[in-house]
Amino acid sequence: MMKTLWVIGATLILMDFISGMSEPNSHDPVINSKLKNGRGLPVFHGNVTEGSRVVQLDQPLKATDQDVQGGARFICGYRVISPRKNIPFTVELLDRTTGEAQVKVAEGRKVSFEKRKRYKFSVIAYDCGQPARESNRAIIFIHIEDVDRFAPTFDKPDYEVDMEEDRLYDPLMTLHAHDKDRSKQFKEICDYEIKNPYVPFTIDKNGNIRNTQKVYYKDRHNFILKIIAQDCGGKPSKAVFVNILVKEKCRPQWTNFPEQIQYLANSGKQKVASGASLQWCDHTCVPDQVTLQMQLATKHIGKGCDRDTYSITSQRKLCGANDRSVDLLPSPSLTTSWTQYLPTDDGKESDQVFYFDGESNAVEVPENRFNHTLRKHFTIMTWMKHEHAELKDKKYRKEHILCMSDGENMNRHHYSLFVHGDKLVLLLRREAEDASDMEVFKPAEWRWKIPEINQRDEWHHYAISMNFPHVQLYVDGNMVIPDDDNSEVVDDWPLHKTNKVQDTKLIVGACWEGGHHKFNHYFRGYLAGLSVLKGKTESERVIRCLNNCQENLDFSALSAMHSGTTVSFNREMTDFRIQSKNASEVQALLREVHYINSRKFPTPGRRNLTVTTAIHCGSTEIFLPVVQSYILVRPAAEPSITIRGRSTLSSTVDKLKAGVPIFEDINISVDFAVENTEGKVNHILGKDEIQGDGDRNIELGKEEKLQLKLEKKKAKQDTTSKVSDAQFILLDSCTVKAEPTLDLLHERLELPTMIMNEFNMKIEGTQTREGLVISNADNIENYILVLRGIRYVHEKDTAFRDRSFHLSCSSQNGRFSSNVMDVKIMKSHEENNVVLPMRAQQAVQHIQLPSVSGTSNMAIGSASPNVGMIAIIVVCVGFLLFMIILGVIRIRAAHRRTQVVQVEPEMEWDNDMNITVNPMEQETHPLHVFDYDDGVGKSMRDDSDSEDDCSSYHDDEDDDSSDEETVPKKELEWDNSI
Repeated sequence: MMKTLWVIGATLILMDFISGMSEPNSHDPVINSKLKNGRGLPVFHGNVTEGSRVVQLDQPLKATDQDVQGGARFICGYRVISPRKNIPFTVELLDRTTGEAQVKVAEGRKVSFEKRKRYKFSVIAYDCGQPARESNRAIIFIHIEDVDRFAPTFDKPDYEVDMEEDRLYDPLMTLHAHDKDRSKQFKEICDYEIKNPYVPFTIDKNGNIRNTQKVYYKDRHNFILKIIAQDCGGKPSKAVFVNILVKEKCRPQWTNFPEQIQYLANSGKQKVASGASLQWCDHTCVPDQVTLQMQLATKHIGKGCDRDTYSITSQRKLCGANDRSVDLLPSPSLTTSWTQYLPTDDGKESDQVFYFDGESNAVEVPENRFNHTLRKHFTIMTWMKHEHAELKDKKYRKEHILCMSDGENMNRHHYSLFVHGDKLVLLLRREAEDASDMEVFKPAEWRWKIPEINQRDEWHHYAISMNFPHVQLYVDGNMVIPDDDNSEVVDDWPLHKTNKVQDTKLIVGACWEGGHHKFNHYFRGYLAGLSVLKGKTESERVIRCLNNCQENLDFSALSAMHSGTTVSFNREMTDFRIQSKNASEVQALLREVHYINSRKFPTPGRRNLTVTTAIHCGSTEIFLPVVQSYILVRPAAEPSITIRGRSTLSSTVDKLKAGVPIFEDINISVDFAVENTEGKVNHILGKDEIQGDGDRNIELGKEEKLQLKLEKKKAKQDTTSKVSDAQFILLDSCTVKAEPTLDLLHERLELPTMIMNEFNMKIEGTQTREGLVISNADNIENYILVLRGIRYVHEKDTAFRDRSFHLSCSSQNGRFSSNVMDVKIMKSHEENNVVLPMRAQQAVQHIQLPSVSGTSNMAIGSASPNVGMIAIIVVCVGFLLFMIILGVIRIRAAHRRTQVVQVEPEMEWDNDMNITVNPMEQETHPLHVFDYDDGVGKSMRDDSDSEDDCSSYHDDEDDDSSDEETVPKKELEWDNSI
């Protein structure tokens, strides 16, 4: 009983304890939403981006509870409810008091738009009461937002398409790219783009490629386009390459015509289109006539083409012209200084060109240069490029090329050549010979209206020959046939004789008004080669010769022409025409057209070549596309002119009075510099030099020197055919400048007039204080003979002092100039005094003798047996001194014409030494020297100049001996290498 009561009591106590610990939980949590479904359940919508975790809901997710006591008033969490498993979302409580929560992607889970675009699940909330109570069910819809994860890709890794030239395509081709993204925003391609700049193609957003302009095969054979695609999210694809091949459209044209033709100087004739083909595509039409014209453009070269650049005097000699013609615009020199202040062109590829500005510059021709008077017979010639002047007060002003007028008090123009608008005018006013002549009206002005006068930037040659009263005008070597439209002759009275005028002035580039003491009527343009021949007229042959171009087209395949075919050239051979009934024959004849430039040193540069072709087919004439090509003339190996000779002379007073040859042993050589395949420069026909690597000289033995000479000999043989020989080089001027200037009262320079007359060489300024100039184109040998004959004469005993002469020569009007060789003349008091060459003096001065102190030191520091060696050295030194003194005495006693033999580089003696040979001993004991170059005996003075043609004036004597190699007898000279 008691036990039963104990159990009942304990139970009551436990129930009372439990009831004391529990709290009231009267209400369920409630989830509220602005949106309800049909069944009244709250609805939430949310979005989440791929790669993100937090879902963005359209309204906050909250659960509330009406309990106010205990834990029942708090929300402890949310639970996801779905019939589907693996829902990748969870609800995370943010605030227990407010019940706010956040929907997130579960930890370790990912969402992908490509796998599932939407999710639907339910959630309930539960409070913290004991026991917990659950809320109503809320439905959540979540939309997965796509991320542009994939770049677009093209269907192919690359593309290739053909397109025909001369055609517009719409479209040429269509590209297609796709995207692995599933959303409409990112899976669609919104744009295509060509990344190449400046290409004639475009692509639209649908991938259609079009060409914006016509393309041609001759310009480009293909185009490679770099193209990318972009999806609507802006993500670009990798570039794809589209190779567009341009296909040549068959059409009538010339094919395989070279774009340029390389022409090497002195290479002779060269075909310009040896592989050209005429393509004719219209097989329905058979051509009945084909006309071709090829034009070589040379107007920009020099004065219209490549002409010889010798001075006007030299050109006249080469053309066989009258030697009395006077050059009024010579290149400035010691004796022709009046042109030195005129502006000139910078280049020397053509002859001297002078510029006249039309405002201020003109020159007066000295009367001692040219007698001003012109009478009934003369020829005026000039090259002119006139700059057309604008109208002033509706009138053209006169521009005088040449004008002879009164020097003072009056303004009479005796004769003149001037430009007036589009006319060239020659004025010749002759003075009356007697009273009856004053009453005779005679022709005084000749006017020619010719288009060449004002052709912009073009040179023309004008020659006017007067055989009074008849005048002939030649333009570019062609005589102008006078008619009523192009010529006019005006008569006038003769000039009255007057005592007011004592002198006249001859002006080039303007006209002098003596009454106003000023220049007027300035010429504007370029002049060159202005010359006057008085007393005679020049022949038409010479005028044509002076106009000859040295470059032209050439055609010689006359035997290949068939009946009905004609070929023609213009006079300059720069315009070539073929007319035939057969297209294939025109093609064959075109392949035989050559270009040739006969100048030894042509003007380098470009000559444009134009070919036009017209094909007649019935009544239709079809013009083929014009072929534009050019000939590129390469520069020739330029000559280097070297003058060698004795640099010092010593002479007595008596010899100075008689005249001393100052260039008696002169030699002129020509050296050509050509570039080998390695880009290094070799000197041909010049002096051999032995050099080491870089700037370091090396010592070579005899065998090494021999090997080096053999290699140079072979190189010379390989390249000699590519350069011009020195014998074809013509000098056209040599200048001897005196320093100090000559006192013409008792000193002068005498020239060998007999030799100069023999070679028709013109003497310039023989009595000038500055020196003299010898001019006219001639070969080097003739110039050497004349220079060796120049004598310096000094007639006053006490007035002589040491003086110098500076000699320089040039070719092609100064285009190629030599070095300046200096010769110093000193007065000697001994009749038979012979001056040692400088090199010989240096050789004597540089002999090293053993010093006494050095010998003493050797004796002190050596054993007694060395005393004998010292004695031998002393004896040798004494013997050497004796031989030197003896040699000097013999040199002083030698004949005045004692000469020096220079040792070849491979000889065993020191190259800086010279050997003096007594002429008597030379005749008694002939010298034999073996030359390693070719095995033929030569004089030891033989140098690189041995190839100079001047050796022809020292002909070897006949030698009947064939058993021995003997040296031909030549005059020995002092060594002048220093």
